[in-house]
Amino acid sequence: MIPECPRAGEARSRARLQHSPAAAEPSPSPRPGQGRPSAVSGLLSEIKTAVSREPFTDHYTIIPGRELGRGKFAVVRKCVEKCSGQEYAAKFMRKRRKGQDCRTEIIHEIAVLELATASRRVVNLHQVYEMASEMVLVLEFAAGGEIFNQCVSDREDEAFSEGDVKRLMRQILEGVSFLHQNNVVHLDLKPQNILLTSCSPLGDIKIVDFGLSRMVSSHRELREIMGTPEYVAPEILNYEPISTATDMWSIGVLAYVMLTGISPFLGEDKQETFLNISQLNVSYSEEELQQLDPAALCFIQTLLRKQPQDRATAEQCLQHPWLQASEPQETQTAEEILPVEDQEASSSSSSSTSSPEPPGSTTAAEEEEEEEGEGPVTEELIVMAAYTLGQCRQSSTSEKEALAAEQKAISKRFKFEEPFSALQEVPGEFIY
Repeated sequence: MIPECPRAGEARSRARLQHSPAAAEPSPSPRPGQGRPSAVSGLLSEIKTAVSREPFTDHYTIIPGRELGRGKFAVVRKCVEKCSGQEYAAKFMRKRRKGQDCRTEIIHEIAVLELATASRRVVNLHQVYEMASEMVLVLEFAAGGEIFNQCVSDREDEAFSEGDVKRLMRQILEGVSFLHQNNVVHLDLKPQNILLTSCSPLGDIKIVDFGLSRMVSSHRELREIMGTPEYVAPEILNYEPISTATDMWSIGVLAYVMLTGISPFLGEDKQETFLNISQLNVSYSEEELQQLDPAALCFIQTLLRKQPQDRATAEQCLQHPWLQASEPQETQTAEEILPVEDQEASSSSSSSTSSPEPPGSTTAAEEEEEEEGEGPVTEELIVMAAYTLGQCRQSSTSEKEALAAEQKAISKRFKFEEPFSALQEVPGEFIY
């Protein structure tokens, strides 16, 4: 069933994320009066990956220590391939769950991973092993772990900046767009299922855990009650048809969480959470949201819409102004740095150099100077050197303030004489 929501210590609108290790799974019963498909639909049944029945530990060494992840029916451990020394994540999955044979669901997950091999935003499948009671999926190891850790961090040097979220959200949407183009819906998109290739420096994302994923089609309806309470779309709760738009709701919640560290619909219990989702009870007045680019708020609002057909698609999200906005420039232009009189000098100088004359040609002014027999011409060339000290993710607040105070642009004057020999710096420093 859908796991219980962790109880929050604050009011709903201020509810911070808490880790819920239990994996989501289908809920046992739909609403009264509604039917249930006799067999699980939307599952792939054929795979190309060879399934090895040799002992897993003959080929891999399991690294002792903390598990990478755990659910009700699966556990993920770090391992090393003996023949190559390469690190992997081994997902051990029980074939029988609550007395039922669930090998079909595992085969489906393998098939989806095979289908997504062409996407660099989805975790890569390396090998598959099968034992008497479990199957092992050997997956690409993402050293950065879950993005959940950064979402809930209160430390400024660990939490995501808005720029970080924009970059990672583009990557998430690229992966989800690929899945949707291949008629796959993930149905459990949340911070725990988005991994990073590295933590510092901040790496790229990998989407994982396709245990709840389904194939959708336009000629057959798919209805399931599954997912993680805080991220499920209203149509899931109402046992209405599932579509690619169901994932887009979860991405809206995910964006809210990544930007603020606050779970927008989380209530004191599961029932309150579901009520908040059904009534679209979400706050856009949080202090954390007010500090963001207004386009970020608009992005979230295009996804947290009750009717699936009103939500933006993954492709439309990738074209949203918030994700299209260019990054801040690291250097200023000459016009922003130079005083007005120097701008005029620079403009006149650049106009004479922007359209160079063909080799061997002379201008009218040069001809006049040659006729008058003037001596060597001395000109001043203004060379602008501008720099901006950027802020490091690991910098403390005081260090960032100190860096901001040191930002400056420096210009130096050089002169050269004809015939040209070498630049000579004119003493003095001019700071603007």
